[in-house]
Amino acid sequence: MERHSLYERFKTLSWQQQLGNIASTLSNISRYAGSPAYDELTKLSLREAALAIDWCAPNVPQEFLIDLATMHRELLAWWQAFPVETRSLLALHTRHQSDRLLMMAGLMVTEVNQSIACV
Repeated sequence: MERHSLYERFKTLSWQQQLGNIASTLSNISRYAGSPAYDELTKLSLREAALAIDWCAPNVPQEFLIDLATMHRELLAWWQAFPVETRSLLALHTRHQSDRLLMMAGLMVTEVNQSIACV
């Protein structure tokens, strides 16, 4: 029942907010993946992020769907393999994916975009 209520709340968000939510989950994974004490939380968060990508796919602009599909496959692969010895790689990778989602949703301005905007 908890998953259903999470889905009901999630689907009321705009696609940008949905990507921001997923980015936040990925950011949390990047913080916790390096510590064995957080293995269960990390594994649950990997599954949650993949599930949220499933839920947001119908709302996201088509040009982002390939990136989301790739992220989805990667998250499920990490989920199946976790815990792994390459914790730092997972932490770095999910931080990168989080930043990508924030940029796709227009919720993060990069330095390149800032310098272009100033010209």
